[in-house]
Amino acid sequence: MRPPPAVLLPGTQVLGYTVERQLGQGGFGTVYLARNAGQPFALKLLHLPRVGARVEREVSILLKLHHPHVVGLQGYGLWPPGEPHFAVIVMEYVDGRRLDVWADEEKPSARQVARAVLDVARALAATHAAGVLHRDVKEANVMVRASDGLAKLVDFGIGDYTGARGLTKDILPPGTSEYRAPEAWRYFRQHARVPGARYVASAPDDLWALGVVLYWLLTGRKPFDGGGDAEFIEAVLTRTPSPPCEVNERVPQALSDVCMGLLEKTPEVRTPNALAVMAALEEVLRGADAAWDVPLCAASGEDTATTEGEQDRVEKWRNQPMHQPRQDVRAPTTVKPLHPFPAWAVVLTILAVVAAGALLRGTARSPGTVTPRQEVAHAGKSSQSDLAAAPRGPEAIAAAVALPATFQEVAATVTSQTPETPSLPLPSNPARKIRSVMTRAAGAAACTALMACPGPQVRPPPPPEPCPIGSVKAMQERGFVMGDKYIAAFDFSQPRIMSVSEGPTQFLLADDVRDIPSGTALSGRLIVRDRVYGRLTWATTKAGDSFPVCLEVFAEEGGRGMAREPGDDSPSSARVFTTVRVKAVREFE
Repeated sequence: MRPPPAVLLPGTQVLGYTVERQLGQGGFGTVYLARNAGQPFALKLLHLPRVGARVEREVSILLKLHHPHVVGLQGYGLWPPGEPHFAVIVMEYVDGRRLDVWADEEKPSARQVARAVLDVARALAATHAAGVLHRDVKEANVMVRASDGLAKLVDFGIGDYTGARGLTKDILPPGTSEYRAPEAWRYFRQHARVPGARYVASAPDDLWALGVVLYWLLTGRKPFDGGGDAEFIEAVLTRTPSPPCEVNERVPQALSDVCMGLLEKTPEVRTPNALAVMAALEEVLRGADAAWDVPLCAASGEDTATTEGEQDRVEKWRNQPMHQPRQDVRAPTTVKPLHPFPAWAVVLTILAVVAAGALLRGTARSPGTVTPRQEVAHAGKSSQSDLAAAPRGPEAIAAAVALPATFQEVAATVTSQTPETPSLPLPSNPARKIRSVMTRAAGAAACTALMACPGPQVRPPPPPEPCPIGSVKAMQERGFVMGDKYIAAFDFSQPRIMSVSEGPTQFLLADDVRDIPSGTALSGRLIVRDRVYGRLTWATTKAGDSFPVCLEVFAEEGGRGMAREPGDDSPSSARVFTTVRVKAVREFE
């Protein structure tokens, strides 16, 4: 059966709730911000043919939990009436930021971190007391409320409770590899070839995951690198991570000890329960002094700067984090003076500008060159580009800052009417693409070296994010090769520059991939930064076959994300070229 569209337009009525915008998507469904009688709610739409009994599981869990630090259930039902395709879970809308985003933007102190983790420990104590396990405690599943800083545990989509029947046949229950406890990996190693073996998670699994979260908040890094390979598993089983206070000198010893107690290798030695975690955090907070109010992680500090002015700006640029959401604070080190514009940089800049000018002149005179990309004012001539180029104005679907649930397990059932794909080849980069890239590179080099022209504020790439559950397996079964790139486009009309906005998007696959024909719709979201990043999580063929995917959008010139074309410097919209590559990945970088 072909699932209904995941991209519901603003104003759509779902069981009496008016959809306002999409908040996120993951493996089985989509979450929307909606209103009823003027009040905001989070609507989680789960595709019934895929989720099966998991809907009943999640609703049953939420019915058991009533706690200020646990997201509240407001209602549930089936939609549309008469012939339902979705289960709808209505939850409390948490107006705030995910814990990882909060840490990135807030640069919290040890006191703030301890209070946030104390809130999560309170949530886990209530959860475990009700006989429920969360099984996916991580930063993405904690929301920090904007009004008062209160932290709430959200998304019990893969939770479990005493007496519930099993829903999976895998040896390990659903979850995120980086947060699995040593006892889970130990069982996996010992029973990998035992038919019917099933690991049963318990409260210490949630506590270990909480320890991983606390370690990251204190140091800006996970206690173990990787996520599921043999080397990572070996490290979790045998290596003791450096205490947070040794990694980051701003971490108080007492808080570091609480963290290490949660990361003991065996449940018998680990902090015994969430109540004990609460007691430990409350005790260290009672003894906290002024040192606990110093930000734990900052982009720069007075002890690392040698002068003020241009050098500070260049140092900040050089140290811009590429893969971590926050920069770690380390012990002070001696910083060598930086010369902002050495002679070799100026020479290279002049050569780059001259070369770019020569290329522009040569291309302009050269007869028979490839037709440049056609620029268009609007991208509304195709039903597919309508989805990719979000409308400007009141009807635009804005990306949410507050995510009331994690979307690794709750992903989009995305589909839309896909037109027949015309059999025309997608051209390689035309001359204008080369000129545009060269001109931007030369201009950027000149501004950086001469420090003479202002530019937009640097916005780092989006933080890492896990793939939807089952996406890697689904892709491999259908012929995708992990690490390979495939041609895709917003639509199959003439390649051109078009306007897009942050939020839901859709591409069309141009390649035939074994069992997957060209024209398959790839749905996900765009994230607008200094480049436009795309994360695609659902595929729907023209025949109606739908399955989760994990595809990262790459530009034609090879870089992750699409280059922004001139003409739109907005933080939430951009102009990009219509043709891209999509790479099959095991996680979003």
